[in-house]
Amino acid sequence: MEEKKNTHGGKRAGAGRPKGIKKPYAQIVCSVPLEYSERLRSLALNEGLSLSKMLQKIIDNYVERL
Repeated sequence: MEEKKNTHGGKRAGAGRPKGIKKPYAQIVCSVPLEYSERLRSLALNEGLSLSKMLQKIIDNYVERL
């Protein structure tokens, strides 16, 4: 009789956090009017970025202008 290989559980390729992240992150929760939420999501989608990356980009651009 042939023994079946167990395919459940164990490590999975690509699972877990990326190893390249070196700086600590903090979660921020805020409320904005629906209009701003939709505008932010639209901007992020058009740029091909996550909401977090889009906010980082907006903040960086704002600070550069100061």
